[in-house]
Amino acid sequence: MKFRLILIILTFSVVSVILIISFISMRNQPDTFSYDSPQWHLPEGAIARIGKSSISKIKYSPDGTLLAGISSIGVWLYDVQTGEPRTLLAGHTDTINNITFSADGKLLASASDDGSIRVWEVATGEHEKTYIGSRFGFDSVSFSSDGKTLIGATFHEINLWDVETNIHKKTFKGQYHAFNGESTFSPDEQILACPLRSESIFLWDVATGEQMHILTGYEEAVRCLSFSSDGKTIASGGYRGTIILWDVKSEKQEQILKGHKKTISTLAFSPDGRILASGSGDKTISLWDIDTGKRKKTIKGHNLSISGVTFSPDGKTLASVGWKDSVGNAIIFWDVMTGKQKSIVQHTVNQYSVSFSPDGTTLASGGANGTVLLWDPVTGKHKKTFIGYKRGVSRVAFSPDGKTLASKGWYRTVRLWDTDTHKGLKKFRSSSNESKFSFSPDGTTLADTGHNGKVNLFDAATGKLKQTLIGHKNPVQSVEFSPDGHTLASVGVSKDGTIRLWNVVTGTHQQIFTNQGVTTSVIRSIAFSPDGKTLASAEGWGERSRVNTGAIRLWDVATGALKNTLKTQNWVLCVSYSPNGKTIASGSNDNKIRLWDIATEKQMRVLVGHTHIIKDVSFSPDGKTLASTSGDDTILLWDLTYTSNATIPE
Repeated sequence: MKFRLILIILTFSVVSVILIISFISMRNQPDTFSYDSPQWHLPEGAIARIGKSSISKIKYSPDGTLLAGISSIGVWLYDVQTGEPRTLLAGHTDTINNITFSADGKLLASASDDGSIRVWEVATGEHEKTYIGSRFGFDSVSFSSDGKTLIGATFHEINLWDVETNIHKKTFKGQYHAFNGESTFSPDEQILACPLRSESIFLWDVATGEQMHILTGYEEAVRCLSFSSDGKTIASGGYRGTIILWDVKSEKQEQILKGHKKTISTLAFSPDGRILASGSGDKTISLWDIDTGKRKKTIKGHNLSISGVTFSPDGKTLASVGWKDSVGNAIIFWDVMTGKQKSIVQHTVNQYSVSFSPDGTTLASGGANGTVLLWDPVTGKHKKTFIGYKRGVSRVAFSPDGKTLASKGWYRTVRLWDTDTHKGLKKFRSSSNESKFSFSPDGTTLADTGHNGKVNLFDAATGKLKQTLIGHKNPVQSVEFSPDGHTLASVGVSKDGTIRLWNVVTGTHQQIFTNQGVTTSVIRSIAFSPDGKTLASAEGWGERSRVNTGAIRLWDVATGALKNTLKTQNWVLCVSYSPNGKTIASGSNDNKIRLWDIATEKQMRVLVGHTHIIKDVSFSPDGKTLASTSGDDTILLWDLTYTSNATIPE
């Protein structure tokens, strides 16, 4: 009996210690809510997604339990009570312009520039139907009040579909007008209003497809529109900060509301129609009393422009989306009565550059909100944040030993961080915001671009300038050390169009590569092969060229001769060699990543999943994973051992 009592006490003690340790461990884990993204709807071959992409427009579900937000990778559905994402509705291949819930809240429709409208089941997140109808892309979408008809609109065309049968019912075509913003439907879906560049508003009759009215008299171009809940009033926001309330029936201006200092980017009426919320580029939200035309409250909380506002169905809460420097894109919920913040949901930060640590256990990225973020490349979880910039971070790179991380900000400040202590070591000024820098293989030197075509070599330990290489005629786009550290390659932008090889010790030229007479080509990125014998250059054509093709050129480092050219139908914006030197990864302006077999000089695979241009690609040290960052504000991690017929070359 005594032995059993002792055993019970010992067991209880051990369990208690385990629970305490687990609790402490959980408390010490990094705050991942702000940055970790649920891995829903990953592209084929991708193993993780980092970032949720920035939110541009938002809308409450009819029952007020969900908030839908448009992002560049799909539509996010958030639980309003918890602030947690419930699901991602993904499938569009271009910008999503508008979303709408059905009256019962069971369906959500999204309209996109890809020429389609997609309908989703809200409860499950399952894609139900796709409607194709406009080569111009759809600007607006709405369900009829009885839920039987889906209405998709562009600035000159209205399409009607039967929701039950999916049959296309009608197409109304109108006159071509210079469209200037998002069109919007009246609450009864009888009128479609479109803002025009001619400082007017175009009204369609949805039932007949006839032009009803053109509201004129605005003294500035119209940016956004919103109908009152009874459909009798239209609010329009202008580029100079003026809001006008229009009587739809009489076509006359009812009130002019002034107070914002910059463009009105978003408008929303409260459910009872008595309050109008306006968001502006001046970082403020105004709540206007419709009866008196006076501003009731000015709400401040976003640090940059507000892109969307929406009222909850009960009118007590206003949700807004905009930018906060410290957290990136954020959705903020406000108490309409007091104007005070109720809660906030951080959404994403735009990632410009990625770099694997030498041991492959960490991925670093530079964000638009001025942070440098460290991630676990296996799980996609956020590990650590370095804070030291007021604005964006455009470049990051690990030293060869992994003990130092270099970053470059928009204000041309290069910072060196200790990866063990996470403290800043040194900082110095660069002459370029976005150009690529490079560590020497021994980690003692950091090469960075200088002013007016100069290349600067800094001591990585002290941050002091060691040497300046002069030769380029224009600013330098990228620099890269050879694997043995004896040679530095640099590429000039614009009319310079040359790649120069420098002796790092003497600072003299070794070779000058030209674009073989292709004067319109712009070199975007360079990369040495692991053996140092070949230099790859990623090229896309300049703004003056109407040609949309690009190329990867392979240069013989010893002789300066062009060995081969890998041509593509799109600009090549970034390029990287695999660690074994057998593969090149390239990113293009068609949102795709291509893997090239060096031996056969052919495409091995095309990675499809980003919805915007590819900004950077980086191989893991073992070559099994590729990280890519894009203009869609996300980083994707790709499993290069994955094979599928869906990703063979086009």
